Amino acid sequence: MDFALLASQWRDGDRNAGDQLFRKLDDELRRIAAAKLRCERHTSLSTGDLVNEAVLRFSRLTVMEFHGRAHILALASRMMRQVLIDAARQRAAAKRGDTPVTLCTNVPDWQQPLDILELEFALEKLSELDPDRCRIVEMRFFGGMSHADIAAVLGISEPTVKRRWASTRAWLHNHLSQANVARSQ
Repeated sequence: MDFALLASQWRDGDRNAGDQLFRKLDDELRRIAAAKLRCERHTSLSTGDLVNEAVLRFSRLTVMEFHGRAHILALASRMMRQVLIDAARQRAAAKRGDTPVTLCTNVPDWQQPLDILELEFALEKLSELDPDRCRIVEMRFFGGMSHADIAAVLGISEPTVKRRWASTRAWLHNHLSQANVARSQ
């Protein structure tokens, strides 16, 4: 299946190509969305809502270049991140922000739920330091992507992704721990 070709045809206006593309990716997108929503009790988003909103945002992009399934999943990860962040911000703005919106990852070496707004703040800082490391976290946490898929998207080796993930994970643990200490004081 040539995901890049289908995505390019869809971008160029072929709705049938888009339908076929997202039918082929539907199970994977729903698995990713379900993992993101698994521990969140305070959201009105369903798995289908998250997938549909991500696909809708995906469709609004005017400049897209696709290199295959992994790139499409990386972009879908970014869209899901934006949907979840927007939902968390709306919650906080509606004065119901006393209960944090959390993100559960299906990443084996990160088991604890994350406050999604604190994670977004950390990712914004990380993006200033190293945009590629921010993308690694985004693809791991929001897309549940493997090291091999991330390597394909970033055009680097899988061992490099593993090393960067290990150091970035340590940075993220430290940053979020400091944020929790500051919040509790």
